[in-house]
Amino acid sequence: MTHHVWQLFMIGIIILTWIIIRMNRMRRYQLVRPVNLFMRMYVFGFTALILLSEGWQNHSIFIYAAIGMIFGSILALHAYQTIRMKSEDGRLYVKTSKWIESFILCLFLSRLALKLVDLTKHAITKMDVVELYQHIVSDDALTMLSFFLLAAYYIVFSYQMMKANKRSTHMHHA
Repeated sequence: MTHHVWQLFMIGIIILTWIIIRMNRMRRYQLVRPVNLFMRMYVFGFTALILLSEGWQNHSIFIYAAIGMIFGSILALHAYQTIRMKSEDGRLYVKTSKWIESFILCLFLSRLALKLVDLTKHAITKMDVVELYQHIVSDDALTMLSFFLLAAYYIVFSYQMMKANKRSTHMHHA
C-alpha cells in the first residue's frame, strides 16, 4: 500500500468507528449539555464567518452560503419539532429524528470523503497550498452549500435546544 492509500484507509477506519458510535447514540435519549451546544454554535459560526470573509475572492460563495443557511435553518426547525424530550432530575434528555440525523451524517461524510480523495489526488501533483485551498473549498459550490447547510442546522438546532433546556430547568425549579 502506498502512503496516501494507507492514510485514507486509517481515516476511513476512524470515520467508520465514528459512524457506528453516532448511529448507536441515535437509538437512545441523550443528555442536553449547554456547554457542548454553545461550543458547537461557536465553532460552526466562527468557521462560517471565516469562509464568508474569504468570499471576496469568489463572490458565488455568498449565493451558496445563503441557500445552505436557508435550507439548514428549515431543517433544524423541523428537527426541533420532531424530537422527543423527557426531563429527569432537572436534566433534559432528547431523542432526535433518525432520518434527519442520518441525512446530516451522510451529507457530512460524503463531502468529507470526496474532499479527502481530492486532497490525495492533489497531494500527488504537488499543488501549491493556496491553489489547493482555492480548488477544494471556494471553487466547489456543493461543498460550500453543504457546509453552510450543516453550519446553519447545528447553530439553529443548538440554539433551540439551549432554549428548551433553559425552559426545562426553570420549570423544574419552579
